[in-house]
Amino acid sequence: MTDPVRKSVSLAFVLALVYAIFGVLWVVASDTVLAMLVSDPGRMTVIQTWKGWLFVAISSALVFAVGNRLLRALEETEKRYRLLFDGNPDAIVLYDPKAGLLAEANAAAAQMLGFLPVEMRGRPPSDFLDESERSRFAGQSARSGDGETGETLWRLRRKDGSRLDVAVQGRPLVIDGRQLRLLLLTDVTVKLQFERELLRALDEVAAGNDRLRELGHAVSHDLQEPLRQISSYVQLLERRYGGRLDEDADQFIAFAVEGVRRLKSLIGDFSRYLAPTSVLCQTVAVGAVVTRALDDLRQVLTLAGASVAVGDLPDVAADPDKLTVVFHALIENAVKFRHPDRPCHVEVSGRPALDGWTFTVADNGIGIEPGQAEAVFTLFRRLHTRDSIPGNGTGLALARKLVESLGGKIRVDPVATGGSAFSFTLPGSRQGRDAASRP
Repeated sequence: MTDPVRKSVSLAFVLALVYAIFGVLWVVASDTVLAMLVSDPGRMTVIQTWKGWLFVAISSALVFAVGNRLLRALEETEKRYRLLFDGNPDAIVLYDPKAGLLAEANAAAAQMLGFLPVEMRGRPPSDFLDESERSRFAGQSARSGDGETGETLWRLRRKDGSRLDVAVQGRPLVIDGRQLRLLLLTDVTVKLQFERELLRALDEVAAGNDRLRELGHAVSHDLQEPLRQISSYVQLLERRYGGRLDEDADQFIAFAVEGVRRLKSLIGDFSRYLAPTSVLCQTVAVGAVVTRALDDLRQVLTLAGASVAVGDLPDVAADPDKLTVVFHALIENAVKFRHPDRPCHVEVSGRPALDGWTFTVADNGIGIEPGQAEAVFTLFRRLHTRDSIPGNGTGLALARKLVESLGGKIRVDPVATGGSAFSFTLPGSRQGRDAASRP
């Protein structure tokens, strides 16, 4: 027996017992008192009649008082029910699986579908399903049990004919002995639309990446053969006729050789930029990574007379090869854009951030112009002429790409004493602070 039924039976039994006890006490007590006080049979009959009327009056008052209290309790229960059901901002319906009809729908559910609650009551759920969903509902209803819970996705039809996608969560419920299901409806139409748009955008990005890889393959392979042929003949011209023609011819040949060399360098940098950025994360000692980058740049640092100071650096989860390329690009950039009037000095440091570690490569070079903080990371974007500062404008673009592939962000800030500070943040634990290594 369910709790509501058990509670109603117990209450009825208590009321009947109280009434029975009151009746027995009334009869026994009143008859005993009358027998002691009245001996005349005629007078006894009259008193018994009035005693019966008095019992009816007192019983009626007692029943009225108890019934009034029960009605108030029922009204309070009904108010709470209406507050929790009808006044609930979530869309809720009660479904009777045995009858196959909706037993009740609150105002939020009715408003979601464009109906009034009374218009939904007593109708089969199939009336509100999209035509494509009705066969699935029939099959699922035949297989489902009363204890089945979980979330399902349905496409419903509003009163005006428009469609919406609804996530339905159900749980069994017993009301007045009826086995019902309480269904919570959540409109996910916009959410699913955004998800579809996101998937479409991801497909377009994937297709664009495929085309970009094809372009990279064409640049790095298909263009190399004609470039090698041009380079061979230009170099042959330089060897055979260098110094044998007039000065203009020698200059033209030199321009052609330089142009071929620059084109080969551009193709190489472009191929490296288009290379896949999949990373192999492992615990990396950043100090050792910086040392490796400095070893690769040893000759560049020596020719520039540059000094590099490296602070305490932690261990992080990253791809060591990618991280080496990032530090290589930032330190090389600092040396390339050194100030002509002071010795080049570079500082590499790391500090814990809110969600990982922030690494900074600061220099005392010529700095960057205001408003160019974003442009320096653009592929092939040069802020100086090639004659003054060599390069193809790919180093910082490659550094940004690799930092973002590691899940971080990079930026550049001016240094108050002159120069620039390139900082990038890598996500991860800050536990490596105590185990930081000094190269």
